[in-house]
Amino acid sequence: MNTVSAPSSDLLLQHLASLQFLVNENGIVLDASVNGPSSSLQPEELIGRPLSELVGDDSRAQLELRLDEARRTKGAAVRCDTSIEPRSGNSVPLLCWICAEADSSDVKVAAIDLLPEASLRHQLLNAQHAMERDYWSKRRLEARYRRLLDMVSEGFIVVDDSSGRILEANPVAATLLAGAGATLVGKPFPLGLGDEARNTLDRLTREARSVTTTVDGMISTDGGLELNIAITYLRQSGEGRLLIRLRDDSERDLTGAEFQSFFSDAPDGILELDEQGIVLAANNAFLDMAGIVSPELVEGRRADRWIGRSAVDLSIVLDHSRQEGSVRLYSTTLRTETESSIDIELSVARVGKNGSTRVMLFVRDIGRRITPDQSVDDHLPRSIEQITGRVGRVPLKELVRESTDVIEALCIEAALKLTSGNRASAAELLGLSRQSLYTKLRRFDLGDAEVDGDRDAL
Repeated sequence: MNTVSAPSSDLLLQHLASLQFLVNENGIVLDASVNGPSSSLQPEELIGRPLSELVGDDSRAQLELRLDEARRTKGAAVRCDTSIEPRSGNSVPLLCWICAEADSSDVKVAAIDLLPEASLRHQLLNAQHAMERDYWSKRRLEARYRRLLDMVSEGFIVVDDSSGRILEANPVAATLLAGAGATLVGKPFPLGLGDEARNTLDRLTREARSVTTTVDGMISTDGGLELNIAITYLRQSGEGRLLIRLRDDSERDLTGAEFQSFFSDAPDGILELDEQGIVLAANNAFLDMAGIVSPELVEGRRADRWIGRSAVDLSIVLDHSRQEGSVRLYSTTLRTETESSIDIELSVARVGKNGSTRVMLFVRDIGRRITPDQSVDDHLPRSIEQITGRVGRVPLKELVRESTDVIEALCIEAALKLTSGNRASAAELLGLSRQSLYTKLRRFDLGDAEVDGDRDAL
């Protein structure tokens, strides 16, 4: 049997062991060499010190037992797990093999630095904890998502675009399409629809795949329900999903004498529009607000003739209502027949009528509850927030000019405050002439510029 020579074994041990040191019979480290990547262990910190001072308190007794065992069984290697605590740095865990030489009382210790392995285990543990936190966060999010689906009054369905099968559906959708208590998950979509409704659904689906917005329409079920359907196409990780919203519009149909009475006598203005914004009907409150003598002068014309400073406002509310189903408290203006402007708020609802969708535009006059500094008239705002609140009611060029005036007035007020009201010093601080400062003070109504100017001159 071949054996490895002593020099060869020492060389091999030098490459395998992270730390080697020699301990005499009194437990003093006589020699040490560090070969591992750990920078916290240096030979000069080990040589000449008792081994019992280098190890941690929790492993000192075990190390003493292993040293005694190695001295009793000379020539045999004894394993010991311990850790060394250098003067600088953290504790370094070690896997040690202890062997006492047969012809000497000294003990050789070869150790493997476990710090990289411990660090890797610590990172793995942190990653596992992070994964567990993400898992439970997703579980709670899914629970809230399913609870919301069960609470809403509209039907929602998620359909796999490739297979055409229903992946998720709330109870309202099951009631609208198949009856109360029915199960839709796993079944092919559509179901509970006639041929005409299927053709409409196929057209809406093709349109949804080609656009990034929501498309909607009206369909009829086999049970005679008129449903407003909205479809959004969503692609994730190479898979397509159809998000479908169903709403029963049969109970919101614009028919009956009660609704006509409400429509005519409502205190706020109401316009009935089609999908393109054409006025189909207007109530008396809107006619009085706009100064129109007869409803025939309104019907058949686009509502942006009176609503908004331009056609943009009406397009915004129509598009938003098409995507969200409704719009609330949109601030704009009403242009009357006398070429005057009234500050108004718009609210929009979409309802069904005779198998088609109608847009109900509710118009409220808010001019009397707007303070002078919040009005859409040409008054100088006092803050940037007031300026941004006028977006949509004032042209951009005018907003930019007002922003410049606001900043200029605020800087003048700050300069006057720093100079305790001394106009001459304020003008010098701002880099203006006195006459320019007095002109701006009169322009922004920041005090009696002429009297103050005379006082500063004195």
